[in-house]
Amino acid sequence: MKGPVAVGLLLGLLAAGGFAGSACAQQASTDSGSAGAGLVPNFGNMDTGASGAPIDIEADDGIEWRRDENVYIARGNAHAARGDISVDADSLIAHYHDNGGGKTQIYMMEADGHVVLKTKDAEIVGDRAVYDLEQGAAIVTGHAIKASSKDQFVTARDSLEYWNRQGAVVARGNAVAGQPDREIHADLLTGYFRIEPNGVKKMYQVEATGNVRLLSQGNVARARKLIYNLDTDVAVLEGDVKITRGKNQLNGQRAVYNLKTGQAKITGGGGRVKTLLVPGSESTAGGLAPTGGLVP
Repeated sequence: MKGPVAVGLLLGLLAAGGFAGSACAQQASTDSGSAGAGLVPNFGNMDTGASGAPIDIEADDGIEWRRDENVYIARGNAHAARGDISVDADSLIAHYHDNGGGKTQIYMMEADGHVVLKTKDAEIVGDRAVYDLEQGAAIVTGHAIKASSKDQFVTARDSLEYWNRQGAVVARGNAVAGQPDREIHADLLTGYFRIEPNGVKKMYQVEATGNVRLLSQGNVARARKLIYNLDTDVAVLEGDVKITRGKNQLNGQRAVYNLKTGQAKITGGGGRVKTLLVPGSESTAGGLAPTGGLVP
């Protein structure tokens, strides 16, 4: 949506031996403040580019180096930080390669237990996080997964995933993404981001599948699938579409819903479009128009 599915939250853990920089995350969060630009906290800073800044690692129970296994393990309120990006967990495990000549490169980070990942502007919490630097992928799992910034949030039952190469953020299982004036609920939410001319990664589209619900301006739209364009603030809903406000409703197989104006056009997709208008139930201002459109 993150962004924004999207999308500079965190998990910019270790990159080529260090944390990724946070400059683009700060800019992305600034750009996502307007309506239609958010919904998913911005994950744009989860890059795997090298950085020369030092890493601070602390742990109550010490840091262990297992040379034969090529891992470092920090246990007990473990904390790792670089600049404005940090990760806290019961334990942190860093896996590394020996590149020869006495040089090593960290290729995977694991955080277990009470995981909290932070940047200056956002936070992700979960029970476990795995960040594969070579694949550019980060996966957070747990019982109360949540990514949040000042105005946006994403929650999921099964996992919250960041895929750098694919330019996507994925929330699986009873996923919810939202901001103060709207929310999207679905079995699966996928947010796509792109690199803007100024170099900032920005969420531009959110796709929702399975038991989709879109809540906005007092309207509730249901469908099997939704594609939401954040640039235009327009959502396309498909499959058993039902849009309701109060007791009024529109039913069809496809709808084009402008979240900025509150207007929607619904079609039957080969079938009939049904409209139910209940007298006295918000039938004029903010209700459903007989023409098949939501009126502001």
